[in-house]
Order: sequence, then structure tokens, then C-alpha cells
Amino acid sequence: MATTLGVIWSELDYRLIQDSQGNLKVAENVAAVMSSIDNILRTRKGERVMLPEFGSDLGDAVFETFDGTVLKYLSRDLKTTIERWDDRVIIDDVQLYPDPDRQYLSVTIVFAIKGYSDLYKYETQIRGEE
Repeated sequence: MATTLGVIWSELDYRLIQDSQGNLKVAENVAAVMSSIDNILRTRKGERVMLPEFGSDLGDAVFETFDGTVLKYLSRDLKTTIERWDDRVIIDDVQLYPDPDRQYLSVTIVFAIKGYSDLYKYETQIRGEE
């Protein structure tokens, strides 16, 4: 049975789109957590001046030669990185599917929110030029 949450967390939607009243849309609860994960994945390490360790190196990894060892390393690194920068989540699984011909990496992250039993899935594609 799914757990119903009141509004616990909110933040600006990472897509920076407007709501029906012309204000920037706000993501709440699970959507806010997914927005946070997206922000971590798409921010390159060193890009934030006051937090140079914040973010991931996925944008650069798109151009790597992938084998099982590299994918395992990147999966572990993403798990550690996301759990470090968003302490609301526990990462259950990270799957990476490279497509070097199209220069992107498909990412699937299964996570739980601390204190709740449900699992959520976040999927995205990271392009090399981002």
C-alpha cells in the first residue's frame, strides 16, 4: 500500500517551467526529491564555486569506453554521491545504459525516502554536451 505524504518537501521544479498562474512551478515531496537527484546528476563537479565537490562526472563519462568494471564504478559513485548530497534518500539500485553513438547515458535510479517503505524510480538521459 502506498504511503500518502502531506507536503513535506518542496523546491523549484528543475525544468523551471511556469504553473497556471505564471509562477515558477514547485515540485513537492517525491517530485522534489527527484528534482534534487536530477540537479546532482546534471551538475558537473567543480561547477558550483562554493561547493566544488557537489555534482557528478556523468557528462564526461558519456564519452568513455564502457565495460562492466566502469559501469560498476560509476553506479557505486552515483549511489555515494546522491546519498551524500541528498540525505532524504537511500539508493536501492543504479543502472546505467550507455549509447556512445548517440552520446548519451540512460540512468535509472531506484530509491526509497528515509522513513517510508515505498520504492521510487527516477529515469533520465545524460547527454555528453550538457
